[in-house]
Amino acid sequence: MNAIALLDYAGVAVFAATGALAASRKQLDIIGFLFLASVTGIGGGTLRDVILNLPVFWVANSGYVLVCAAVAVLVFFSAHRVESRWKWLLWLDAIGLAAFSVMGAAKGLAIT
Repeated sequence: MNAIALLDYAGVAVFAATGALAASRKQLDIIGFLFLASVTGIGGGTLRDVILNLPVFWVANSGYVLVCAAVAVLVFFSAHRVESRWKWLLWLDAIGLAAFSVMGAAKGLAIT
């Protein structure tokens, strides 16, 4: 696994965590955690791949969906222990945005 692929998985995991933390703030059940973690974890990359006319990344490699599910379950059982979920949400969102910016630029440069 190269650094770009690792960064891609890390970005998916971090954005899945932000979605799961948002589900925690709304006191959703495990299905809500799984849904929001998946939508935030793979939604942006799906849109990127559709715009670039590439195969959707999580359809080609189901590991991304498993990462979203694992992070959602982890946050579901641990979010109530974190005192300041909002601060974690902001930091994780910033880290995920940085990771996906690099990944999006790399994919864009790869097709040109």
